[in-house]
Amino acid sequence: MNYVPLKRALELIKQYRTTFRNWLSVMLNVYLHKESIKCVFRNGQVLNLKPSEAVLLAGLDVKYVDHDTVEFSFNGRVITLRGWKYSYPGDSFSDYWRLDVKGKRVLDIGAGNGDSPIYFSLAGAREVVAVEIDRKKVEFMRENLKLNGITNVIVVDKGVAPIDGENLISWERLVKEYGPFDAAKIDCDGCERAIAPLIKEVPELLIEWDGDYKDLVESLTKNGYKVRVERTLGNLGFLYARKRAK
Repeated sequence: MNYVPLKRALELIKQYRTTFRNWLSVMLNVYLHKESIKCVFRNGQVLNLKPSEAVLLAGLDVKYVDHDTVEFSFNGRVITLRGWKYSYPGDSFSDYWRLDVKGKRVLDIGAGNGDSPIYFSLAGAREVVAVEIDRKKVEFMRENLKLNGITNVIVVDKGVAPIDGENLISWERLVKEYGPFDAAKIDCDGCERAIAPLIKEVPELLIEWDGDYKDLVESLTKNGYKVRVERTLGNLGFLYARKRAK
């Protein structure tokens, strides 16, 4: 079982209490990896979910949910997400406040089903470039952007790598063709390690790390960033990096 730092544990309690009436039971059963969890939502709905599914919704003020669609309230409006199991909507709307995006052009690498670019748009981003390689997620993202009337998101249906390739766009070309960017969120299942040595142009970064972060910190520090590490689980966390003034 992964160690959870106290600060993160308190954040998780708040998130689970927001979403579930039986939040303590849900949290415990997620931690114990139960096969199926009876989830009683604040709106009165009851749904049996796998632990890996329950964690995706924690933090959302759910108004309606089924196994395909979730509707939830955020900043006074109701958001509809189809294909919620293909992304991390609870994290997007609970954790990405760490990145100040108001009035900024935002690069979102690992944009999932559109949950994170929708969050950034509603949080005040001037424009979002949403990068996602998974075709199914891209289909849901385009649908979810339309469903929610989000018009300031540019979708790039590729992965990011040091060089161009099949279904891949190089960091250099991404910045040249879609930049400049004021801030970036990067959560791409490992691509962050490949592109971190190349990142020099973006003033503010939020990177999710898995396993180890020391190589990321080293690369970003060499490129002129001041880096702060936050651990959310034993082997997971965020890097917040800001470009040092010259």
